[in-house]
Amino acid sequence: MSNAAQIEYWNSRVGDTWAGMQARIDESFTPVTAALLSLAAPQPGENALDVGCGSGETTLALAGAVGDDGTALGIDISDQLLARARERAAELLSEAEFRQADAATFDEDSGFDLIVSRFGVMFFADPVAALANIRALAALGGRLVFACWQPTTENLWATLAMQAVGNILPDAPMPPIAGEPGPFAFADPEHVHGILDAAGWQDIAFHALSFSMVIGAGEDALMSAVEFHLSIGPAARAIREAGPDVAAAAAPLLADALRANLFEGVVGLPAAAWIVTARA
Repeated sequence: MSNAAQIEYWNSRVGDTWAGMQARIDESFTPVTAALLSLAAPQPGENALDVGCGSGETTLALAGAVGDDGTALGIDISDQLLARARERAAELLSEAEFRQADAATFDEDSGFDLIVSRFGVMFFADPVAALANIRALAALGGRLVFACWQPTTENLWATLAMQAVGNILPDAPMPPIAGEPGPFAFADPEHVHGILDAAGWQDIAFHALSFSMVIGAGEDALMSAVEFHLSIGPAARAIREAGPDVAAAAAPLLADALRANLFEGVVGLPAAAWIVTARA
C-alpha cells in the first residue's frame, strides 16, 4: 500500500506549520523524548537511525550520544521538517545526517545498532510491511525503541479542543477508523504487538508514560495554548477548513475550555504514550 497520502500531507502547509513550531513542539514532547532516550540508551560508537525524525530533536540527541565514532541518521518524508533539522545541525555543529526517505521502503543503509522514533511510526499504510523493512535495516540484535500515543481517552490534549468547538463546526470530523494511519493508530498494545511480531521483531515490551503536555507558556500562556490548538492537533484542521469566521469564534471557546488547566503560567493537559521496545 502506498504512503503517498502521508507524503503529500506532510509536504503541504502542515509541514510548514510544524517546522515553524519546532521549539514549542519539542518543549511539549520533552518528557517523551527523555523517556525514549533513556530506554534507547544510545552508546558511543553505535550506528543509530531515527525514523520520522521531523525537525531533528531526537536525531541530534543521538548524534551527541554516539559521538565521533558512531553515526546518527534521521529520515523523514517532509522537506520542510528536514530543512529545519539541517539548520539546527549546522547551528550546533552536529554530525547528524538527514535524508528525505520513506521508512517503509528505505534501503540505502543497514546494520543499525539502534532504531528510534518519536511518534513517527503510526502513519504507515501497511504497518507490517513497513516494520519488516525497518527490521531489515537493523543489525543482528539491534534495538527498536519508539513512542506512540495511548488511546484518546488518556490524552485530553487531543480531545479537549474538539469538545470545545464542536458545536460551531459546520461538519463534525469523522472519528478515526481503527487501524487507519494516524496519530492513534498504535494506541492498542495488543494490535501493535501483533504488527511487530508479524514483522519479525522479538522481545516486545510496552512501557507506559503519563505526563502533562505543555501547550502554552509565557506571559500569556492561555493565548499561547489557544494558538497551539489552532495550529496543530485534531481540531486545527477542522477549524481551518471551516473558514476565518469559525476560527475567530473558536478562539474564546478554546480559552474558556483551557483556563482550568492554567497553573503558574503554564497550560498543561493530561497525555499518555507508550514507549515500545523490541529487538531484531
